[in-house]
Amino acid sequence: MKKLFTLCFGLFAALALQAQNEFPLQFADKDGNVITNGTTLNITEAEDDGFGDVLMPSGIFVKNNSNAEVQCAGTFTIQAMSNGSFQSCFPLNCMQAPSAGNYTTQNGALAAGTLQSMATEWLPKGEGSCTVAYTLVTYKQNAITKKWMKDQEGPTITLKFTYGTTGIKSGKTSKTISSVVYYDLTGKKIKQPVSGVYLTKTIYADDTITCVKIKK
Repeated sequence: MKKLFTLCFGLFAALALQAQNEFPLQFADKDGNVITNGTTLNITEAEDDGFGDVLMPSGIFVKNNSNAEVQCAGTFTIQAMSNGSFQSCFPLNCMQAPSAGNYTTQNGALAAGTLQSMATEWLPKGEGSCTVAYTLVTYKQNAITKKWMKDQEGPTITLKFTYGTTGIKSGKTSKTISSVVYYDLTGKKIKQPVSGVYLTKTIYADDTITCVKIKK
């Protein structure tokens, strides 16, 4: 009986690993190196966004390992957050979460073979910490309603941000900007506003991305 249980357990574990390996998306660093499912990342580097606020970029990318476009999104659980808000602009639109809880970003397409920044960060308002479990999910379209529905869950990583007031890097750099995208506070893409409160997503030539909340 013990041998049978061990055999069954090994079979289930193998099937789970196979399913994980077949999932088209993986977390990665900027060079495309895969970040293993279950990894906990400790993030301590903060940046001055150039507008008087602070942000702590995760520095994480998502890699589409398949030869087809994938409709995807991110689901995340803020387990604890001392202050500020957690923001994710993956795969397209930005979402700011102000408190602990479960959230899902708006789904969008990720092209085959693409390595894309998650543009995900903690925006602290003071010293403290923020812990977030982040999972990649794929979507499929209902043949009748044409609505997109969650299909599969993929790898999960944990982001642990710790912010102190020392060692903040200036956001005022000479990096070349590739493009700037503007969003309203619901995450909807808009034209460049002349006034009000909105979000900007700046994409640089080195593939880094910063997202900032602007008030005019």
